[in-house]
Order: sequence, then C-alpha cells, then structure tokens
Amino acid sequence: MRRLLALLLLLPLPAHALDACYPDVTGLWIDWVRNEGELQELTTEFTLAPDGRPEGRYHVEADLAFEGTLTDFRETGPCEGDFTWTDRYGSGVVHIVFTPARGRFLGNWGLDRPEPGNIFNGHRRRVPATS
Repeated sequence: MRRLLALLLLLPLPAHALDACYPDVTGLWIDWVRNEGELQELTTEFTLAPDGRPEGRYHVEADLAFEGTLTDFRETGPCEGDFTWTDRYGSGVVHIVFTPARGRFLGNWGLDRPEPGNIFNGHRRRVPATS
C-alpha cells in the first residue's frame, strides 16, 4: 500500500483545463481604450498559443499610433484572465472578461494591476456586406 501511495505521489498532477471559450475569442475586435486620459480607437487580434491559451496584438489609433502585444495569459475565471501588455510605453497587466457569444470583451489595464477607469474593450469586427 505504501509503495502504491508513493507511486501516486510521483505522478504529475493533471494540467488545469482551460475554459472551452478561448477558440471562440480568436479574430479581430474593435472598440476603445483609455489612453493618455482620452478614449482612443483600439483594434485587437487574438490567436491561440500552441498550449491553447489566448494571446494577442493590439493597435491604438492615437496622435502617434502604436502597437502592442498581449502575452502570458493567466486564467482567473470562466472565460476571463490577465495578460501582460507590452508596447513602446512599457508593460503591465490587462484583465479581460470575454463573452464571445455576445461578441464582446470588457477589460481594464494598469501597470501593477488593472485600474477600473482604464478601459480596454472590444466587440467583433463586422465585415461589411457586399451587394
């Protein structure tokens, strides 16, 4: 019995299963980000890393437009988590709650932790209908 218990203790723990929604968050999203005290247009594209975690790139349309990345996703609840954002201004944390069935995500960003007033939101980019 002790040998069996010892063997069981040596087995690796099962990996945490990611929420099933993440494949549904891939693609382009547009909305707004609060940057430099004002709302600026935000375009975000999410993909899945080889381990199934979301990651992304974003573009902020400011007086001097810039690009950034969303990496190191840490799931904090069903279809939500924290990313590390990185762009020419530095890096910090953005928390995003995805609701892909509604075509939205709501987020907040900050340096050490997300700040409630610093929105980082998105809705599905719609492809214009052709006639």
